[in-house]
Amino acid sequence: MSRIGRRRRNDDDFLFGDDLLGGEPEESAEAIEGTGQAAARLADGSGFLIVDGPGAGGVSDHSNAPGICEAASLPERDEALDGTLPLFIVHRPYFFWRSVPRLLAQLHAAAGDNLALGVSSWLPGATAQSHADFSLSCAAAAVRIVDPLGYLAEPQDVRVKKPSDRAVTLAPYLRSGVTSIAELLDMQRERGANLLLTSGRALAPSDARRSVAAACDEGDGALAELKPGERLALNLTVSAEWLQRPQLLDALLTELIEQQQFATWHVRVQWPSPTQAWTQPTDEKLLAGYRKLAATADDEERRLLLPQTGLTGWLMLASGAAGFGTGPSGSTQAFLEPVRGGGGKPKIERYFERQLLHTVERTARSVLTGDPGYAQCMCPYCRPLLTGAAWSHEYAGLHYLFSAGTLTAQVAPTVAGRRGTHGAVGRTVRSAIRFAADKALTGNSDPAHLRTWDHHL
Repeated sequence: MSRIGRRRRNDDDFLFGDDLLGGEPEESAEAIEGTGQAAARLADGSGFLIVDGPGAGGVSDHSNAPGICEAASLPERDEALDGTLPLFIVHRPYFFWRSVPRLLAQLHAAAGDNLALGVSSWLPGATAQSHADFSLSCAAAAVRIVDPLGYLAEPQDVRVKKPSDRAVTLAPYLRSGVTSIAELLDMQRERGANLLLTSGRALAPSDARRSVAAACDEGDGALAELKPGERLALNLTVSAEWLQRPQLLDALLTELIEQQQFATWHVRVQWPSPTQAWTQPTDEKLLAGYRKLAATADDEERRLLLPQTGLTGWLMLASGAAGFGTGPSGSTQAFLEPVRGGGGKPKIERYFERQLLHTVERTARSVLTGDPGYAQCMCPYCRPLLTGAAWSHEYAGLHYLFSAGTLTAQVAPTVAGRRGTHGAVGRTVRSAIRFAADKALTGNSDPAHLRTWDHHL
């Protein structure tokens, strides 16, 4: 099929049905390229992190760039997972993924003293070589994950669409549901992962304790297959019900606490259908469950990573989560129950407002920018985004990720002071509530989550 006449694709079409394109996705026409190289000298003398222009995202032993700034040393994987700094994980997007290494380098240069960075890719989403190249290009990412998405083979009470033919070709275990843990770990290693995951099976609420125990048994098998120096995270997928129902959450936590061999928990939660992409859930039971999960992990000195949680993951840093993942699109920001329709509709022009802790439609921005207290974003992407002749969804997505990353650094213990991350998150949320007051924001532009967040802090 020619490019003309194709319907607009959702960024996860490659994974679920309607597999229109073969091979790797083309770069968007909006790919960002610097006109000249800029670099940051790493504090430990190991080289120069290229933050713009040719080679952006990598490290060089020399640089002739006219603009050289100073940056923190790049942390190793184990440093990024020791709980000292919050871990901000960028989920690889389907489009413009080649812009991610540059974004990570710029985030490290801007906030690397107070932030650890990671990347997460979906194993069924790209070829082994593409994954490996991407992992290698992200020099600023201390943690690199290639998620098997095992819940697609056995969804239990998680609602998903059927994987596309291409996804099954790239990850054959999605069709059979059977592969050895050794093979699954090898697939992640070949693709450049340095934090290995178990399959990510979905847990069954009908037999909660046995379901969690089976996932932990799989984890024990994976631990036995690790090579010297490797790290493993126990990878679980659950419906919102597991966090909303105390008896299910207690069963989950009881089993996890007893399994002391798993230092890192990677827990994906599917948000209920009323939640829309680009918004945050306001269900109080769900948020209370997240808070208890994060607090328990912190109390037990485990590292809780919350993939696909958008700013809800940022909120949970206040309760003890070690890190969270988000991406530039609706499907990488949140793990939502699938809905019908959506194909063929123009993409809505959206912009993340840091002062509001929320993404608004572009048409609603005048309500905010007219406020004398409005602060213009100074990230590397906003000038071309806001002055360009046409709206760039790529720039908008990268602006969101840069903003979310610097928000994460802002609440790190290293800058939050004696009152810690909880206090820093609370102050930021209350500031957003004050900024939102008396502003006529409606629909998905309304930051309805802020009051619920404030109540839970």
